[in-house]
This record gives sequence, structure tokens and C-alpha cells, in this order.
Amino acid sequence: MGDVTETANGNEEMELLSAWFCPYAQRAWMAMELKCPGKFKVTEALAITSPDGVYSKDTLSRIPLLKESNPLGQVPVIIDRRRSDKKTMSVCDSLICVEYIDEVYSDDNNGTKRLLPGDPAQKVDARMWSNRLNDDIATTFYVLLLNQNKVDQEKAADKMLSAILDFCQSCKGPFFYGDEMSIVDITIAPWLVGSRMEVVLKHFRNFEVPATTEYSKYFEWRDSVLKQPAFVATVATDFEAMRRVYCRYADGTALIVKSKET
Repeated sequence: MGDVTETANGNEEMELLSAWFCPYAQRAWMAMELKCPGKFKVTEALAITSPDGVYSKDTLSRIPLLKESNPLGQVPVIIDRRRSDKKTMSVCDSLICVEYIDEVYSDDNNGTKRLLPGDPAQKVDARMWSNRLNDDIATTFYVLLLNQNKVDQEKAADKMLSAILDFCQSCKGPFFYGDEMSIVDITIAPWLVGSRMEVVLKHFRNFEVPATTEYSKYFEWRDSVLKQPAFVATVATDFEAMRRVYCRYADGTALIVKSKET
């Protein structure tokens, strides 16, 4: 089991259903730490039940609230109980969660910086970068891990490195748009900073970002993310537990269901 557990901040009107091992859930959690720190509760809603902590689709247990809030049984889910009409709002999909939190805790409400900053043109730019990096880095991470064919692994690795290089060339520093973290940074940080990069990809696929001048911006950005309080508060630091989570991804069997899901 990892080392990120339920966090109660004294406000259950806003609740995040999470899982310590899920990078998508970390996106939503980071957004909440940035926009509404201390105003929400984090609940571990999805657990790995295998004794060795190895992930597969048939070793997952979901709390009833997760099943009620998201028919797919996936995290993250933000449950907003603060609505004036007394209806509970359940928000699913990590990047939609990020945008929702950015809207309901906007600049006018509490003075925090927007995660989709600037005028409409810059907001569209942020969405386009977020969508592109979600496909080319987050999704490709799983392609690289699950694929057992060396040629296809190399193609996936090249696709990730190409996206990272493009990110480097447009990153203003220390974060993508400058001093403040945005949805673009949140989109990729759970995969490119910490155990999934340092342990999972390096251990199982010998993947690393080259320590060359053209990628220097990545390392500067990574170091900034590692010190960002919203990342520090949400990252799982048990590297060995994370490595075990991804064992069956690496041998291509993680998505095979051997028994009925809980």
C-alpha cells in the first residue's frame, strides 16, 4: 500500500474520491490544493486488494459512494454538495475536474490564479496543449508499458520524447506559462515527475529523458514541480509500492480480467 491516505480538512461539502496510485486522481487533487486548500476532503475510494499490491482489473475494490457517483467506477470524482439547489454535483474525468475547480474557485472568489489563465485565446491554447500532452505523454505512457513488442515500445518512447521536447521549447519557466502552475503542468506532472518516471519507466522500459541541452528545460521544470506544495501534498513517495502497482502493466496482463470486478 502507498503512503497517501485519506485527508480530512474539516469540510465535507466538497469531496474528492481518489486512489493513491492513480495519476489521474492526482491531477484533480493538485487542482484542489492550488485552488481551495483546506476546503475539501479526500477519500480513498479505490483500493488494490491483491496481497502483493500488484494492480490488475480484477484486484480492485470500490467504496459504494464511488459506484454511486461514477457508473464507470473510476477516479477521480469530485462531489460538490455546496449547490444552492441542494443537489449534489458529481464531476468525473480528471481534466474536467481541473476545469470545474478552476471555475468554482475563480479569481473573483478567492484570489487564486487561474489554471486556465489569460484571455480566451490563451485559455484555448492551454486546452490544446493539455489535450495534446494528455494523448502524447499520459496515454502513451501506458502504450509503452503494456506493449510487449520492442519496435512498438521504441515508437511509443519516441512519441513521448518528441512531446517532451515540444513542451520544453514552449515552456516559459519555471512552469509552462511562467511563475504559476496551470492545467498544462497538471496534465503531465503525475507521469513525468516522481515515481512513474524515476522508477516505473526506468525500471521496466529503460526510459529516461536525455540529459542534453535541448531537454534542459524539462529538468528545470521537473525540479520546480518537485518543490511545488500542491505536488508535494499529493504525490505518492513509496517508490517500491508504485513499482509493484505497475508490474502487470509491464508484462501486458494488467487489463486482463480473470474474475468479476468488485
